[in-house]
Amino acid sequence: MSELENLKARQQELLDKIQEIEEECQGIENEHNAQKVQELNKVQAQLIGNQNNLKQQLQSVQEKLKTINNEIDKLSSTATDRILEAIKNQRWYFFKNKQHILMDKTTGILWANLDYFPYNQGSYDSEGNYTLDEAKSLVNNYSVDGIDDWQIPTLEVFKHMIYDKTFPFQQGDNWRIKENFSWFCNVDNWSNNKVNLNNWHAYWGVGWILPCSYHLIQNSEYEKNVSENNNVYTEKERLQFTLDLFRENELLPIFKNNETTDLYKKIYFEKPRLLQALSEVEAQLVQCEEVKIITANLDYMTLLNKYDIASIDKSIIKYYEAVQQWIDELMEYLADFEQQKESVIQDCNQIGLQLSATYKDDRNLTEAENELLKNRQYYFKDKLALGMDKVKANLLKVKQQADDIEYTINEIDDGDNAIYELAQLEKKERASFALIAENTAKIVNKALQKIDFFEHNRDFIVKAVEVWSKWNEDYKVFKTKQYEELKHSCEQDDIEAEVWQKWYADWQKLRFTIEEKLQPMIARGLKGDIETKEEQETPIIMQAIYVLNDYKIAVDNFYLEERKNIYQQYVFQNCGDLQEKFEVEKELYARTMNLQKALQNIIFNCKKEADKIFILRWIDNLIDIQINEIIQFVADNNLEQISQEVLNEFAKLKQKNYYMYLADIKAYSQEQANREKAYNSLIFKMRKGLMKK
Repeated sequence: MSELENLKARQQELLDKIQEIEEECQGIENEHNAQKVQELNKVQAQLIGNQNNLKQQLQSVQEKLKTINNEIDKLSSTATDRILEAIKNQRWYFFKNKQHILMDKTTGILWANLDYFPYNQGSYDSEGNYTLDEAKSLVNNYSVDGIDDWQIPTLEVFKHMIYDKTFPFQQGDNWRIKENFSWFCNVDNWSNNKVNLNNWHAYWGVGWILPCSYHLIQNSEYEKNVSENNNVYTEKERLQFTLDLFRENELLPIFKNNETTDLYKKIYFEKPRLLQALSEVEAQLVQCEEVKIITANLDYMTLLNKYDIASIDKSIIKYYEAVQQWIDELMEYLADFEQQKESVIQDCNQIGLQLSATYKDDRNLTEAENELLKNRQYYFKDKLALGMDKVKANLLKVKQQADDIEYTINEIDDGDNAIYELAQLEKKERASFALIAENTAKIVNKALQKIDFFEHNRDFIVKAVEVWSKWNEDYKVFKTKQYEELKHSCEQDDIEAEVWQKWYADWQKLRFTIEEKLQPMIARGLKGDIETKEEQETPIIMQAIYVLNDYKIAVDNFYLEERKNIYQQYVFQNCGDLQEKFEVEKELYARTMNLQKALQNIIFNCKKEADKIFILRWIDNLIDIQINEIIQFVADNNLEQISQEVLNEFAKLKQKNYYMYLADIKAYSQEQANREKAYNSLIFKMRKGLMKK
């Protein structure tokens, strides 16, 4: 489905929802009104979209919006009247979207919701009474639902709030609140600090707290406007002030009748949001319909429809003109796409700069190592570098050939042998116009899809290039600095060069195997994310690479920090060189098992079996590397002391099939443990065999 089709589908979905709300709010008996409102809503949304995208018509659009809104208000009068009637019959309001407050309709003053406010948690006595200082501190620092200007009420405000005994938390005799008669009030500028709700006597002492806030009505005449004694406004107008106060502050009041609450929510919360969403869709539709649709998949066949291919291939003049026109269209398409994706292309070009340098062989690296790093850079460059200049150059080369034909014909026209020379020119072989179109479209599509891929995989690509750069530098450090570290450490203890250089050769062999693992995992990542059972911040591909990097570091640390110690432990023992070899492979195998254990959770978080198998195959030769090393070592050294039975058992370790356990993480984990135990047991038996003479 195209972007335009998606937007139109979304438009219809929003219109249907608005229709439902209108029908429900106005009632079946007012179906005509509901249909009319839907039509007006659609026009309103279209106008809002035009207002955002066609600013030159701003003045007329605003006038039309005003007219349409007036019509909607008239048609919605039935619903509005129902809400105003509910406001008329209710003084106190809790709010669905601001649970810590309630409002007095007669004043607009907000009061703390005592279900949430700690009105009786003072430290003065067991009744939870507050001292005045405690009360002031609590109220001054109280902040909920975006309101932080709370205060202890004056006696006059408190009396007005409680006089008709409708306050929701009124309980007990007389005017008691929460069955308590002693509440803080500011009496005559704190000449006294509380009131007795049994007899309205004001006095000084400790008490409970019920703070209020003028947050909604600051600098307004709301209380005068809604007063029953107001002679300026009609009853409906006075009620409208309360409704406006709710709407302006985005409050969702709870009415005594649940249907009224739901009606209010639909008209003043759901409907405006749907209208806003609809206006955004309308704006996008305007853009889609006014601007050429530029996508990463050039539909060259549609472009080709306007060309008479059969006629073009029969006429060399039509041929060169068609090729020129075709290349111009492709160049224009490229330019439009680049304009749309300008920021993406800039980011992608920055990465391209990192990859653009020609790889130069490093004299510290072997031929195979240089080849590995060179191929890795070429792979990244081929997959990620845009090369838009090269794409344009290739297209222009094709156009130049068409220009050359035109130039040649013009020269023939000026000559004396036009018929013969035109015949010779006509006989020359050239690709059909359809093939030219298909091939050049392929070149363009490849470039566009690179940009599109980068846009949708930007985070992964940036990380992948960072990893590529870091691994390249790390390997060069391994071949220089770490080589020197090992050399210096061994020379300090008079270890012969031929000994430690053999260690470094083993280390280098293992490191090279690890390096070979990077590109296949990146290649898998460039095909798309691996689906997971549980969402995680770091993609599976990067998790696997980070685990491999940890293994690489563990191997480096072993050779730099522990390899020498093992040599010194066995160098003077009977069969010391053989015992040393087995100890080295045992230690390295422990690190390999840590790698496998770290990959276990990654493997079992993959949703698809194929992805689990891919990771297992990716790491397969590393898992077996120490087993292969031991088998080869025994064969090379003709160790007759080690029984064939033990060798056979050791060889069988390679036949362990982890793929059988991919459905059960516990069984997989147990198989790992069994294999580790068997490996260590066989190493012990081999070392024991060496001691037999």
